[in-house]
Order: sequence, then C-alpha cells, then structure tokens
Amino acid sequence: MAGVELRFPPAAEYVRTARLVAVAVARRAGLTHDLEELRLAVGEACARAVRRCDAADCDEPVTMFVDDTGPRLVVEVTDAAKIAPAPEAEPEQVSLSLIEGLADYVEVRTHQGISGAQVHLEWWPAAPFDPDR
Repeated sequence: MAGVELRFPPAAEYVRTARLVAVAVARRAGLTHDLEELRLAVGEACARAVRRCDAADCDEPVTMFVDDTGPRLVVEVTDAAKIAPAPEAEPEQVSLSLIEGLADYVEVRTHQGISGAQVHLEWWPAAPFDPDR
C-alpha cells in the first residue's frame, strides 16, 4: 500500500499537523468535496489516539497513514495504548459517533496485530452530476 505516513508524539499540539497532512494528501488525490469533513474526522481520530495514550501513560508515537492510491482515500490512525476504554466512556462514544458521521466508512480495530487501537476511515469520490437521473 503506497501513501503518506506521519508519526508524531502523543500530544495534542501535533493533531493540527496531522489534519493538515491528511487534507493535503486528499487534495493531491483529487478529493475536493469532503475536505472539511475529512479534516474534522482526522482531527477527532488523532485526538482520540492522544487521549488513549495519555490514559495508558504511553509515550510511543501515534501513526497516521493516508493511502491515496484510489479509488478511495483511506486514513488509518493507530495508537500503541494497551488499554480498552470502558464501553460507557462518554468522550470515546461522542468522538466515535462524530467520526462515523463525517467519513463514508469507519472501522475501529483493536488487537489485530497492533498493540493499541486503530481507526480506519474511508472517503469515496463524489459521483459526477447527471442531470438526467
């Protein structure tokens, strides 16, 4: 899988940089209709990873991978926090609900060959406008 990988310390001040990188890659890939949604979703996914690392006292980097090889844009945000959030954790649920409303497809992966968790996001290109439909 080709793409762009960004590794950053689990600190809030790096979330903005991750958002900017994701939007730049999306623009390069030709995705123009969902840039604000992408920016917000990536920011939430990265902030979630930072919160998880903070809760687990983990200082390993957060990794964001953006795959623009098409036909869809894929963003994966992975943390190394070895914790499982409580199911009733409100910030976790609010964050994931927001992300699900912003991306075309969302999957949260835990303990699948990684030490922490991964949020997998996808955006599909907009269908061309057809006035005869």
